[in-house]
Amino acid sequence: MKIRDLSQPITTAKADWLAGTTWLGFTPVDDSLTSRNQCQSTIQRQYANGYVLEYITEQFSEPNLGFENDPQYVAERVQHRQQAGRLISVHKLRTTARDLKTILGPAEFAKMQDMWAQGGKRWRWSVAFPIVESYEIMGRPKAKDVFGEVAYRRLFKHPSATLRELNDSERAALSDLELQRRPAENAWIGIEDEFAAAEASEIDARVLHRVSRDLSDRILEGMTAEQRVLVRKRAAWLGDKFARGRRRAGTLFCDDCGFDPLKVEGLDSVSPRSLLDVHHKHPLAEGVRYTTTADFALLCPTCHRVEHERLKAAARQGTGLA
Repeated sequence: MKIRDLSQPITTAKADWLAGTTWLGFTPVDDSLTSRNQCQSTIQRQYANGYVLEYITEQFSEPNLGFENDPQYVAERVQHRQQAGRLISVHKLRTTARDLKTILGPAEFAKMQDMWAQGGKRWRWSVAFPIVESYEIMGRPKAKDVFGEVAYRRLFKHPSATLRELNDSERAALSDLELQRRPAENAWIGIEDEFAAAEASEIDARVLHRVSRDLSDRILEGMTAEQRVLVRKRAAWLGDKFARGRRRAGTLFCDDCGFDPLKVEGLDSVSPRSLLDVHHKHPLAEGVRYTTTADFALLCPTCHRVEHERLKAAARQGTGLA
């Protein structure tokens, strides 16, 4: 796939010394809750549910005294030389209440601060955004070659503690770059964070039934019984939110065949929504990657049955279409 095929535009870019694999971090002004919240709010507003482009800086900073020969630092220097000045990844981020210490664990967070914190300010990169969807940019092109000198300088030649916002011409320059999806190990954080909201919501019983049927024990194999319950409830919560959005938008029709209940005579007393099923398009992704309302469809009963038979056939053949 290409960047132009993503479900949302690339809204911002992040300049890093090293590639983010599971999270992107930002440093607040101080270690107060107010400062951390302000930093998180700023970053969330900047990326605005779009994707974030990751660029590796030309320069690499020196660590604190005593870490010059640390094996981790030495390996990171080698990695940086291979990626410097290049566009390497595109990420989907998710806001979380968890700070970086919680995500990494106390020991790894402490070592990071020992290596990089300046002047005793041990909150470097402490506002963390888990990466819940990630793509490698094939070929890892030089940023200057993609954007041209003027746009490159505008985006990356000045330090910034936040994200750099892209304009339409810069997005156009990226549109034909090839992407390859890769696993996002922290997708589970985004999923888990939404369990409470799903538990507290009133979900249409029809949606809960249909989605639970889509997410059989076979599909959720490897999860505990408790995890299966929570994953199904969250998926149903998303499916219900999807259906409510379609109702508000006045787009209650089958996504496969176009069947529109409003165009059928004699059904004035029947709710159009009652004649359509909420279908999970990617059941094998549930609990593995961070799913959203984009993973659902509205189908008439016939198309829904056909879709289930298609998925069963694909599973038997091992094609992975689910």
